[in-house]
Amino acid sequence: MKIYLVNPSRFLKDGTIEKAKRIFFPSLTLPLLAAMTPPPHNVTIVEELVDEIPFDKPCDLAGITSYSTNIARAYEIADEFRRRKVRVVMGGFHVSAEPEEALHHADAVFIGESEETWPGFLEDFESGKVKNIYGPAKFPALDHLPVPRYSLLDTSKLAGDKGFSRYFMKPVLSVQTARGCPQNCDFCSVAKFYGRRHRPRPLPEVIHEIRILGAKIIFFVDEDIFFPPKRARELFRSLIPLDIRWIGQALISAAEDEDLVRLARRSGCLGLLIGLESLSSQSLASMGKSFNRVERFERNIKVFRRAGIELDISMMFGFDEDGPSVFRETYDFLKRNHVSYAAWWPLTPFPGTALYERLRRQGRLKDEKWWLKKASTGFELKFSPAGMDDETFRRNFYRVYGRFYSRGNILRRFLLPPNNKSIFNILYSLFLRRTLKL
Repeated sequence: MKIYLVNPSRFLKDGTIEKAKRIFFPSLTLPLLAAMTPPPHNVTIVEELVDEIPFDKPCDLAGITSYSTNIARAYEIADEFRRRKVRVVMGGFHVSAEPEEALHHADAVFIGESEETWPGFLEDFESGKVKNIYGPAKFPALDHLPVPRYSLLDTSKLAGDKGFSRYFMKPVLSVQTARGCPQNCDFCSVAKFYGRRHRPRPLPEVIHEIRILGAKIIFFVDEDIFFPPKRARELFRSLIPLDIRWIGQALISAAEDEDLVRLARRSGCLGLLIGLESLSSQSLASMGKSFNRVERFERNIKVFRRAGIELDISMMFGFDEDGPSVFRETYDFLKRNHVSYAAWWPLTPFPGTALYERLRRQGRLKDEKWWLKKASTGFELKFSPAGMDDETFRRNFYRVYGRFYSRGNILRRFLLPPNNKSIFNILYSLFLRRTLKL
């Protein structure tokens, strides 16, 4: 069969489709799915952000992955393939939460992980016995996973391939060493999709995969690369001989083990994505994230800074305790602690989460199917917060977030002590400013 695996882009506020010249972090999902596709099937990966979807070329099957933020575009792509008599299957976080909705646009849908269900589906497809819904009987084991086929991507469209950027940017390939999250934050879909039990891959297989991929920069997509600490220590020691650089995700509390943080840096850690979410203990408790200790935030950030690890800190706004002053307070905190990068998000009720169900029961959702709206920036509130009206939220969010990524603040952040960072940090911040349209 000729199979297209498609990662959709998303609609912008004006209804157009977001496009880019380069891709920084190619998705792990489709290269892994391609590696699980047995020969002689022919697989093409389409990253719509940088590729055009070849609707006019012969195709037997289109597989489309999805998040809630791009599902409206995913459904449009699926409908166009089906109009052309191409069979369509869909999966991903959103489809797993809303399978019946997705079945209006697909011949079959996948719930959860696909290591066990994808090969079985291909056999059903060839025999003409496709079921509507495929879901694993249990969370699959993660040993003997194939090496993702990143070779199917158009390398000319990866960041740093050519031009001026090749001196500062290198393609970043994703690797997963474990699945599952023992936490249960009420806004997050991860625990429901991957389960709360931590399921590690055998470390020799992870190291083998990194060697085979040959990438110089790796993004570990695990929810917490420092969990559990004993395994993290073993992983970091195994990475040192590889002489790679890597980025990962972690809890801020990882800094409580300063020796482990220093080992992470020696193993090649450049930066970490960390979700503080709020500076209010009350807000953190309301979302089930009271394990984040506000009183230790500044101390923990200093541990990472002393180790030479950059932080990209995620903050959320729209909690019932939030008033208009929360934006300036957050800005002051980030500036005072010399945080290099920050991602600000409205508190968003994704389908299938406890937050979504609570707001739906309370009648506070503006639209129970908000993800079907095409014109969106991703920065709009999907519900009515208690502490401020929409206009106050929008005005303060953009004004203060824009100040964090103002050109003057970017230069001060990276040219003045205690940071004194490289030209890459400045260029990347300017890139973020442009893509965020702040």
